[in-house]
Amino acid sequence: MSTAVPTPPVVPLAPLDFSGEPRFAWRGVMLDVARRFRPMPELRRFVDLLAAHRITVLQLHLTDDQGWRFEVRAYPRLTEVGGRRSESQLGHGPDSTLDGVPHEGWYSQRELRELVAYAAARGIRVVPEVDVPGHAKAILAAYPEFGVGDPDDVRARNAEPWTRYGINDEVLNVEDATIEFVATVFDELCDVFDADVVGFGGDEAQKVRWQGDARTRQLMAERGLASVEELQSWFLAQVADRLRERGRRAVGWDEMLEGRDPAPDAVVASWRGPVGAELGARLGHDVVLCPDLWTYFDYRQSDAADEPIPVGTVLSLEHAASFDPLGDDAAASAASSVVRERVIGVQANVWTEHLDTRERLDYAVFPRLGAFAEVAWHGHSLDWASFSSRLPDYLAWLEEQGVDFRPLDGPRPDQQRPGVPGVPRERAARIAELEELTAGLAPPVLDSSRE
Repeated sequence: MSTAVPTPPVVPLAPLDFSGEPRFAWRGVMLDVARRFRPMPELRRFVDLLAAHRITVLQLHLTDDQGWRFEVRAYPRLTEVGGRRSESQLGHGPDSTLDGVPHEGWYSQRELRELVAYAAARGIRVVPEVDVPGHAKAILAAYPEFGVGDPDDVRARNAEPWTRYGINDEVLNVEDATIEFVATVFDELCDVFDADVVGFGGDEAQKVRWQGDARTRQLMAERGLASVEELQSWFLAQVADRLRERGRRAVGWDEMLEGRDPAPDAVVASWRGPVGAELGARLGHDVVLCPDLWTYFDYRQSDAADEPIPVGTVLSLEHAASFDPLGDDAAASAASSVVRERVIGVQANVWTEHLDTRERLDYAVFPRLGAFAEVAWHGHSLDWASFSSRLPDYLAWLEEQGVDFRPLDGPRPDQQRPGVPGVPRERAARIAELEELTAGLAPPVLDSSRE
């Protein structure tokens, strides 16, 4: 079968300020296709729009609790079972319900190779991500033997990929057979994607099942591991070693630094404020800055009552424009001198729990991507008056491209989601939570031979 990809006319460059030389080579967008599968024609359209904003990296979040989207020929049930769920959560928080609508989809290796070529022709590197050892419910629905505990119990807990959103306790076990399973998955990933960097996740892996499992504690003792944090580091190190054998290096979320440093050559994606970036840089890692308060485009865009499914803190267009990656404001950046030397780029992350259509994706991403693209190009926050002067032409351009963007004065009636609950967060509360979440990245970890 031919692998030729239809190539539509390249989308013209967005009317934004791309003067001078770019500050960062890694100007990225992460798209979550695990929670909400997006068909390949929509992905190609998204690539065209990213290229028009001079984005250079598309990170594809291919797996999560809610779905597995990457064909693994050695383990076909990953897509046959892990690529389908019976329904999805509607809304966010304790008042959320279920929509009763089946959701499914996955990409063949052929399709993904075509996407890689399509993106490369437009100057974009596609970085795949398979998230381990947590976010594993789709894996365990397909192959319960890789979970912690009796396989029958694991199967009972994971009858299908998760229909809910959030963080749960499921995690992969640490048997040799499971490590080999993960290695095989990453081998096939490397066969399909040619990027020199491959995402291995490492985020939000809960340790309660490891802590309560006698077999896991036995394996920890045999491997000389003193804590479950060190166990996660050991697990990620096995993946990083396999990637290194394939001539690749890992990129992982900043939780990867809790415990031991799993991979000296890994890229740290620092999403929980400046702490992960600081620690990663001090340990000699390259760093990509993606702090949620400035770069999570699923977060609500205003505190108005008509904002659809309000989650997270307010991240308005003005907030996106105020992101100062290498500035002096510690609250807005991870910009110590050590960090400045190690930052290779910035990234906006688009989580899709509540972005169930192409139109809803457009609404979340645009026009905030315009501000982010200029920040990523220049490496500093924008002069709002200057950016505002370009906005009319930019919004007109978005309309010409058929982008269903959020109007500056708020959502149109058809973009609202009345009656669908959310859980808005205040900025101060989120900052306090981030400080608590990153306590595991405390300075004592820096007392290593690499400091």
